[in-house]
Amino acid sequence: MSGRPFKLRALLYLYGNGNIAGCLLALGGPALLFAGVIDHYWLAITAGLYAVGYLLARRSPELERRIADTLTVEETLEHLDSVIRGASSHLPEEMRTRLAAIRDSVAEVLPRLVGGSGGGDQLFTVRETVLRYLPETLANYVGLPPAFRVNHPLEGGKTARVLLAEQLAVLDDKMREVVAAVASSDAQALLANGQFLQARFRQPDFLAKTS
Repeated sequence: MSGRPFKLRALLYLYGNGNIAGCLLALGGPALLFAGVIDHYWLAITAGLYAVGYLLARRSPELERRIADTLTVEETLEHLDSVIRGASSHLPEEMRTRLAAIRDSVAEVLPRLVGGSGGGDQLFTVRETVLRYLPETLANYVGLPPAFRVNHPLEGGKTARVLLAEQLAVLDDKMREVVAAVASSDAQALLANGQFLQARFRQPDFLAKTS
């Protein structure tokens, strides 16, 4: 996010859920003043209400991670299906095919990891793919205007659509490798795949490197 231009970051903040919720809740300050409920410190109360609304509307990564750790296999797959459904209408057929393949890989390997034939870093890699890497990458793509995705050159002169296609291809290939590594109990391959995915998808924002 920090790689985005200041003007773009300002606009995203302005239209963000946190700011909108904060502004709506902050209206309670002047309302209480005009109703005669409060008198002094109404500005401070208004600012406090804005802060509360802003914080409530923003998701806590730590809380989300704790919730994610408690999800069953079925719940994790349901979450993945929801992410895919939400993005599918914005994607061409070849990308939807990639997503289906990624989903198949996750459905095959996740029960084995949760069931005891793997875990730790391996399970973390798969959960990160389902709960962070893929949703964040798709959300950043879908958040771009449709014409911008296909016409505006970004990193290396590639459009957001091309970059997403490349990201999904990498993710599909790596998840297939995870399935093969779990099947052969190859711990080193699993570790290498986890490290690769973490490095590759650390910044899923298509606008991060644009000026």
